[in-house]
Amino acid sequence: MRRLLALALTAFPFGALAGAFGVSPIRIDLDPGARSGLVTVTNDDERKLHFQLKLFEWTQSPTGDDQLADSEDLIFFPQLFTVEPKQKRIIRVGVRAPYEGPERAFRLFIEELPDPEATPGSGAQVAVRLRFGVPIFLSAGKVESVPDIATVDTAKGALRVVIRNAGSRQIRFEEVTARAGDRIVAKAAGWYVFPGVARTFLLPVTSQDCPLPKSVEIHAVGEGKDVRKTVELPGGACPP
Repeated sequence: MRRLLALALTAFPFGALAGAFGVSPIRIDLDPGARSGLVTVTNDDERKLHFQLKLFEWTQSPTGDDQLADSEDLIFFPQLFTVEPKQKRIIRVGVRAPYEGPERAFRLFIEELPDPEATPGSGAQVAVRLRFGVPIFLSAGKVESVPDIATVDTAKGALRVVIRNAGSRQIRFEEVTARAGDRIVAKAAGWYVFPGVARTFLLPVTSQDCPLPKSVEIHAVGEGKDVRKTVELPGGACPP
């Protein structure tokens, strides 16, 4: 299983009060065949860590902007817990009743809390509260993403790629690239595109990549789907 490790920041000029913990898996899918799931929180620190859970419904605007709203539509527990050094704690997540509607998305945030027993140390300290939001997708089954590259145009110093999802299931792209043959001339980190959404990805273009070729192949890969489109590039992408 994939695991995320949250580490304390080390660039502060003063002490940083934050722990190191791991979360696995980093995504849960709930459907008629799996009405509950487990998340393991691992304390990789040398001290006991304290956590709380918060659930948000996760939607996207038609243009792909993420939106979060408090939710109680899933069961999750424990909502407050501690994990001893080098130990693990299991979080349980599930649905309240069989679900028949369109796919819904949530994020379950695992948030570190300050140690209530800690005593103030000497010198200034910075309180760093780390959190990680586990994506949770709830569906009635038989859903499918249908992504395509809708439009490609240029902005100053970037290519603007719009990917539309006409399906009934979200899709997460790992990366979006613009290629000229075997050469990548621009790229951006991928993200989720929800059903009915057309999300814009900005692919920065550096002066080293210029001048750009007259045409490029836009390439996005995610969850077993390989979306490609060759486009003619207008001018204006190269930085001034």
